[in-house]
Amino acid sequence: MIEIEKYAELCALMADTGGDEAKENAVAAAHGVSSADWKASKAGWTAKMSDPTDMGKTALAFMPLYQAAQARARGGKAPCTLEFYAKVHAEMALKKDPMGNKINHHLVLAENGTHHQAWLECEGYWTPIVGADTILGQPNPKFVPEQAQKFRVLMQAESDRINGIKR
Repeated sequence: MIEIEKYAELCALMADTGGDEAKENAVAAAHGVSSADWKASKAGWTAKMSDPTDMGKTALAFMPLYQAAQARARGGKAPCTLEFYAKVHAEMALKKDPMGNKINHHLVLAENGTHHQAWLECEGYWTPIVGADTILGQPNPKFVPEQAQKFRVLMQAESDRINGIKR
């Protein structure tokens, strides 16, 4: 099984493979990992992160490595704009079908020209920046008050749009 850092790097590079095994194997091979080693590592790390006895320790170790690898893969740029993040975030929370039922988030993503994996990257990027200044009572070093205020304004505008409110 490859080390967790390499696994995180490969996972970030495979963001657009859609789970296609041949595409994943091609990315792995391009980075010196055989298809057999990739398959074993993917199964091994997934099992470890899913194991209740691990109590989330492996997942907690993986996520910062994965997020850093995602940032490197996109050259340090944001995966989406704050405006796009607010629009999709609001639609996922507020949009309803003609019967008044909440719309499936995959449909919202498709309507906005994106997919689940890309959305997770946007969420992972923006949530710490605009979410809260503390996490579990500790200061959140990624929180940016000006961006959080802008996000609140954008969310209000999107909520008004979705609900047909003119201001």
